[in-house]
Amino acid sequence: MRILVVDDEPLARNELKYLLNEIDSTLLVDEADSVEETLTALISETYDLLFLDINLINESGLELAQKINKMKQPPKIVFATAHDSYAVKAFELNALDYILKPFEQKRIAVALDKAKTSIVPVNQEHKLPTISVQIDDKIYVINIQDIIALYVEDGQLNIVTINAEYTINEPLSAFEKKLPEHLFMRIHRSSIINKQHIKSAEQWFNHTYQVKLTKDIKLQVSRSYIKQFKHEIGLK
Repeated sequence: MRILVVDDEPLARNELKYLLNEIDSTLLVDEADSVEETLTALISETYDLLFLDINLINESGLELAQKINKMKQPPKIVFATAHDSYAVKAFELNALDYILKPFEQKRIAVALDKAKTSIVPVNQEHKLPTISVQIDDKIYVINIQDIIALYVEDGQLNIVTINAEYTINEPLSAFEKKLPEHLFMRIHRSSIINKQHIKSAEQWFNHTYQVKLTKDIKLQVSRSYIKQFKHEIGLK
C-alpha cells in the first residue's frame, strides 16, 4: 500500500510515518506539506491512502479533499487533525476515518485496517489475456474473451471473434491449452466454443445437439462430448 501523509508540520509528518511503519513495515509512505505539493504528488504517483491534515498553512485540507474526490480513481482519505469540529464535514466528503492529534498507534492501526479492507488493489493479472496469430506477414493480437468459437473446416482453423474472423494453418490443439477452462469447452474434435456466447441448443441428428452462438454461428456437439456439454449448460 502506498500512502501520502499531508501535513504542514514536519514533526507531525515524522510521527505519523513512524507509527505507520511500526504497524506495517511494508508500507510505502511519502510526504507533502501543501496543497500544491500534494496535487503534484498525485499526478506523478498512484496512492491508495492519504492521511490529510485539515488546517494547512493558508490552505484548507477540506478543499483539497474536494479536489481529490473529483479524480477518476481518488485515493481513500483519512483526516488527521488537532480539531474535532470538522468531523461532520469530513465524512460528508466520504472520509474513511477521522483521527485526532496527538496520534495513538492503536487508533492509526484501526484507520489503516479500514483502508486495507476498503481498497481494491489494481491487479495486472485481471487484464484480458490474449493470443496472437500470424497471417502472412502480419500478427494479430486477439482478446481471448472476444473469441466466440474456434473450428476446423477444410483443413484450416477458423477463429471467430466478435469483430473479425481469422483463418490459419494451425491445429486446434495448439490453442486449446491456451484457453481458460472456465470460459471455453470442446464440443467436437474439430471445434471449441466460448460458453459465454451460447445462445441456444437444440437436439440434432443421432441424439446430438446443435448449438447456436453469437453472430448466428451454428456448430454440432458430437456424441462423445454430449455429457460434458449438457453438464456445462445445466442439463443433467
